[in-house]
Amino acid sequence: MSLLNRINFRFNFRNLTLFFMVAKTQRVSGIVSKIDNDEHIILWDLDDCNLSNAIESLKTVQDRYSLSDIYIVSDKKNSYGAICLTIVDFSRLLRILIDTAYIDMGFVAYTAKRYGATLRLSPKKDRGARKIVYTIPSEIKSDFRPINTVVYDTGLIKNGLMVGNVK
Repeated sequence: MSLLNRINFRFNFRNLTLFFMVAKTQRVSGIVSKIDNDEHIILWDLDDCNLSNAIESLKTVQDRYSLSDIYIVSDKKNSYGAICLTIVDFSRLLRILIDTAYIDMGFVAYTAKRYGATLRLSPKKDRGARKIVYTIPSEIKSDFRPINTVVYDTGLIKNGLMVGNVK
């Protein structure tokens, strides 16, 4: 796989940034953590773990933070997403993510940068849609709130060549 399969261009000019990417992309959809103002549901992206590791890791933060049911989704071996409908503020969302073993640190970085998390649910190239593979029950109940969805384009290749003045 060549670095030239994806080229990111980023140029910063004082308080302006010009960014664009040249790559093969795909359109996907998912859900976002932001419900309203500073209210978020909790979304996770866990990598490099098996289902037992994911359950144990999420159960630990569920107990520590008194969270409601957690729904684990997957479309690929050793790669999991998770959804919890407990409403938290943004700083608590970040604390929960950082306290979760096997969390994808790129997911945490993008969550911090964008002031909210996004979890893809639709099919990705060579994969099916994410499906619920396990539910971690809780005595804590969450209030039902409408969940916001998003459609976005993402590169087929995650890594590539970076051109410009990178910060």
